[in-house]
Amino acid sequence: MIPERDLELLESFNGHGHVVLSAYLQLDTPQHRQAAYEEFLRQARARLEECGARSDCRKAIQEDIEIVSLYLKTNGHRRQPGLAIFSCAAELFWRAYPLPEPVPNRVSIGPRFDLDPLRSVARSTWRRRGSLRKVRRGELIR
Repeated sequence: MIPERDLELLESFNGHGHVVLSAYLQLDTPQHRQAAYEEFLRQARARLEECGARSDCRKAIQEDIEIVSLYLKTNGHRRQPGLAIFSCAAELFWRAYPLPEPVPNRVSIGPRFDLDPLRSVARSTWRRRGSLRKVRRGELIR
C-alpha cells in the first residue's frame, strides 16, 4: 500500500502547468489482468481526445501513455488486486503503487492527480489496520 508521505507528495505535486495522468487498474481476476492493458489504452485514448487541438496537451499525454504502456507490458504489478499509476512525463514524475484491493478501471487527466480512488483504498486499509485516518479538505488527519 502507499506510504502516507507518498500520498502527501501526490496531493501536493505541482506539474507547473503540465497535464498529469492518473490510472487505476482492476487486476483481481485472471480476466481483469488480461484485459487491463487494453482497457488502459481505450480509456487513455478517450482522455487524449479531450485535449482537442491543444498539441501541448496531446504530446504530454501521449508520452505518459507510452510510459504506462511499457510498464504494463513488462510488469505492472499484476499479482496484486489493484494498481494505481501517476505520471507527468513533462516533469519526469512517475509512481506506481500495487493496491491491496481491486479498484474500478479509470484513467484521468488534468492539472492534478485523481486521488479519490486511492484515498478510498487507503481509508479501507487503514481501517483494517486499526489506525483510521480521515480525509478532510484534501489533508490527512490522524
